Parts: sequence; C-alpha cells; structure tokens
Amino acid sequence: MRIGKKSRARRTLGFYRSAFGIKQPYRVLAAANLGLDLRVELPKVLGGRAEVVVTRAVVAELRSLGKEFKSATATAKRLPKLDSTGSGQAGAASASVLSAVENGNARRLCVLTEDAALQQRLAALSGVPLLRFARQVIVLEPPQRDERAAAEGAAEELARANDRRAALAPDAPDAAPKKRKRLREPNPLSCKKKKPAPAPTSSGASGEAGIKKKNRENTRLYP
Repeated sequence: MRIGKKSRARRTLGFYRSAFGIKQPYRVLAAANLGLDLRVELPKVLGGRAEVVVTRAVVAELRSLGKEFKSATATAKRLPKLDSTGSGQAGAASASVLSAVENGNARRLCVLTEDAALQQRLAALSGVPLLRFARQVIVLEPPQRDERAAAEGAAEELARANDRRAALAPDAPDAAPKKRKRLREPNPLSCKKKKPAPAPTSSGASGEAGIKKKNRENTRLYP
C-alpha cells in the first residue's frame, strides 16, 4: 500500500476509533470472494491485527456459485461464524450482513464486500467501516459526510449532557477545619517559687570560730 493510502486509512480508522470505539483487533465480516489471503492482506490495510468472520448465509451463497468458488467456500467454512443459528439459505447473504451491523453496529464490525448494492446500503449506516476491492487491492472507504456530522453531533450532545450533570451536582462540602490544639494550663506545683537556701547565722559562725580557737590552745598545752 502506498504511503498516501496508508495515511488516509490511518485517519479513517482514527475517526472510527474515537467516534464509535472500533479498535484492534479488528473484526472484518467478509461478504466477498475469499480467494485472497485476507489474514495477510487485511493487517496491511488496517495497520493492525484483524480477524475475519463470516455468516452462514455467506457460506451458503459461495457454495451456490459452483466449482469456480470451491476454494473460497472451503476457506469460508473454516472461518468463525457470527450467527450460530440461521437459515443458511443462498441469496440471504446481504440480509445477514446488514442484520449483523445495523442498530449501531454493537459488535464493532468492519465489512468487506464486492456487492455495489450492499456497499450503498452499508454507507447509509453510521459506525460501519467499509472495505472493498479495487483492482484486486483492498481499499478502506473514508466515512461519509453524514456519518461525520452524526458523530460530531453525538459528541456535542454528550458534552452538553456532562455540563448539565456537573451543574446539577451538589457543591462539594468544604473541608473540615483543622482542630486547634488546646493550650494546657501550667502545673501549679511547677510554678511555685523555690525557697532560697538559709544564710549561715552569726551564732553558728562564731561557734565554729570558737571551736577552732580552743583546738589551737589544746595544741599548745599538749604538744
């Protein structure tokens, strides 16, 4: 795939991813000739992993086309089937594809088809990436103008709904004020003034001096 086609495919897939949630691994509902190895070609186009699925009606239609499509029929039989029940009648392939993606494409499918009439009907649906063959090369169709407008309108409506929800929400409660520490009163016993040490009395000082004098006299009398 050329660089220009790769960039266009990347922009297209980016639109479907943001608007409709279609992302890897891509599930591609094939309603076309399965002669190509889609497991190799689709990752090149989509730029990521891809899983090919079919409906039972598609398998029945390929079988009805005869020996020319014998290989494609054998390939389709081995692929995962979207519908576990169903008529599986030939001619119901287009209806089975439309029923798989209508009403919002809840399965997030891409569709690969060669049927021009089916392509037109799929283009009228929103959120369905469409792939087709162009000279044996798979091409991812860009989204339709109406599809872009619908996606933008849905995004705007969602934004307005979020704004209304935010306006109706009650104000957040103010943060509770921090509890201030209570100042404790000082211990009254620790506030009592210490008593000053008693000063030596004059009688005590004179008595001590008298004892020293008497000791000196005794020393002189009894050497």
